[in-house]
Amino acid sequence: MFVSSAPAFAYSEAATQQFRSGSTAFQAGDYQKALSAFESALAQGMSSPALHFNIGVAAYRVGNYARAETAFKEVANTPAMAGLAYYNLGLVELKRNDSAAANRWFSRVEGATEDARLRQLAAAQLGDVQPAAPTRQWVGYAGFGVGHDDNVALVSNSDVLGISDKADNFAEAQLAFSTPLGESSWRLDAGAMLVDYQDLDSFDQAGLQGGARYRWQLADWTNDAGVQLGYTTLDGSGFESRRAVFIQTGRELRADLYVRGRYRFSDIDGLEEFDGLTGRRHELGAFLDWTRADWDFSFGYRFEIGDYDDGSLSATRHELSLDAEYGFATDWSLLAEASRRRSDYDSDINGNEQRTELALGLTRILTSRWQVFLRYAYTNNDADAAAYDYTGNRFTAGIEATL
Repeated sequence: MFVSSAPAFAYSEAATQQFRSGSTAFQAGDYQKALSAFESALAQGMSSPALHFNIGVAAYRVGNYARAETAFKEVANTPAMAGLAYYNLGLVELKRNDSAAANRWFSRVEGATEDARLRQLAAAQLGDVQPAAPTRQWVGYAGFGVGHDDNVALVSNSDVLGISDKADNFAEAQLAFSTPLGESSWRLDAGAMLVDYQDLDSFDQAGLQGGARYRWQLADWTNDAGVQLGYTTLDGSGFESRRAVFIQTGRELRADLYVRGRYRFSDIDGLEEFDGLTGRRHELGAFLDWTRADWDFSFGYRFEIGDYDDGSLSATRHELSLDAEYGFATDWSLLAEASRRRSDYDSDINGNEQRTELALGLTRILTSRWQVFLRYAYTNNDADAAAYDYTGNRFTAGIEATL
């Protein structure tokens, strides 16, 4: 048997929901459902040794030993968890009927941990001694929703570019997937999005994005660096294209705390009549994730400097955010989000603005791959420039799936 599981910490609303679903399914003994949910959390940006450990445990329980091996080898890169990872890698090899390989892993446990119980278990295995089918390593996400927005706004790169002062119904869809590049530490990511309004066609958006990232371990820190490309259309015409490089890092501070940081530089081309969006943007963020009983909390700070050809859009921004998720009744979760952002524009005409965003979401798991959601979001942009001063309410209902 595996020794223990461990908490994981979310990087986003969607990742948090998937991790919560995986934990619930695992406790209920539905290991395939748990594995699918954990893989979805990984695809949506969650990154911690604990998540990889949970993927390994779930994969082992369903007989997916190739995936379990990959996950536990990732865990072994974290010194504090290396002994546990080696022990479980030994169990994987036992299931493959490769006792020699199993003993090699068990023999590494003693030098990697001070945990007496774990050492004893490994020693017992060394005194003792069915192949798994190969599995795909890519993971994906798909979501579709419909809703109503009582004040449709065009927003790009955190800038409000236009307010409709009109309400409309909409449909939206998202698709994303991530796959490793062979046996290396590289991973390829891609995605697509579509927002279609019933009447306000000039606000319809579609976009494609792709990228690659490289992961490495440095002491207790898990690090990623990569590149991203994106292209967006507005009402069927070119809107903007974007190139970005980023670096991010994270580590556990203690069992219930995970800290992470991220820097991204974007080079943006505004297309056609939106050439004023051409410019550069620097983004720096720091986040703290805290898990307590049935609650997950995330505290964030973001700093941004945007410099665009249209000087009225150039600004310096500070944003504070708080997300809290509560899991209840086995398959349900409730998420609350709040953020407050101040923008100081380079242009005296635009002055500054304060944007408040509040959201509440409810999710219900249907199967190992599918879940439904309801979401309400409120936005209040209090701007010196009257053209950008607005409030809006947005309601969305939809379905999501892990692929």
